[in-house]
Amino acid sequence: MNRPGPSSPWSVVLSTLARWRWPPLALLCCGIMLVHSWSSGRLQLLMAPTFHVLVIGAGFMLLAGSATALMVDQPRRSTPWRAVVLVICTSLLIVLAPPRGSFSMLARYRPPARLDGLAAGFALPPEQRDLVDWVRLLRGTPQPRLFHGEPLRVEGFVLVTATGERHLAQLLVRCCLADATPVRLPVQWPADAPPPEQDQWVRVEGEMELLDTPDGMQPVIIAREVTVIAKPRQPFRT
Repeated sequence: MNRPGPSSPWSVVLSTLARWRWPPLALLCCGIMLVHSWSSGRLQLLMAPTFHVLVIGAGFMLLAGSATALMVDQPRRSTPWRAVVLVICTSLLIVLAPPRGSFSMLARYRPPARLDGLAAGFALPPEQRDLVDWVRLLRGTPQPRLFHGEPLRVEGFVLVTATGERHLAQLLVRCCLADATPVRLPVQWPADAPPPEQDQWVRVEGEMELLDTPDGMQPVIIAREVTVIAKPRQPFRT
């Protein structure tokens, strides 16, 4: 009578992994990822505030459901544990080493934002208009010369175009970064200082000008003073 040979270490590991309760562990890690994204403020960088409650609620529901499943004995079923391990590792990686995306790279190849509706910024003093107000006004008027020489004070991040120009930009988001579209204006940066780096957030004070370009007369911000600022907690417009 033949006795079964000793199992290899690898087969022992595989059999042990197969006995673990992988689905609840995967749900637990997904819940941790969602709740941590909210508590650390990363959710502000990914999604419009209107939808935060859905993500937070889903995170706590996943935590509660997975904890209950881990504590209650249930009949074991065959599960594709390799796929579940991939989900767990991805969730933990997002928590421990979150991706650092570039707004400039995201906006470079996106079509410009559609700014429908009335130009509410028309009634504001020029210094109180933000970048979105300025772009909406300039697009909505047949005579952009009306705003020639007006002072401005706007904030945004530095978008480096495919031709190497540095524009001032903001992202307009309806739901999340997946549908983000850029709002931007070209800038004539001060000649006595190096231009800011890509993705750097700056406050620009200067005036609006119309310059003759190969594409015709284009509005350009003439920057008189550029101040580096911290990235806002909510870095896009909704």
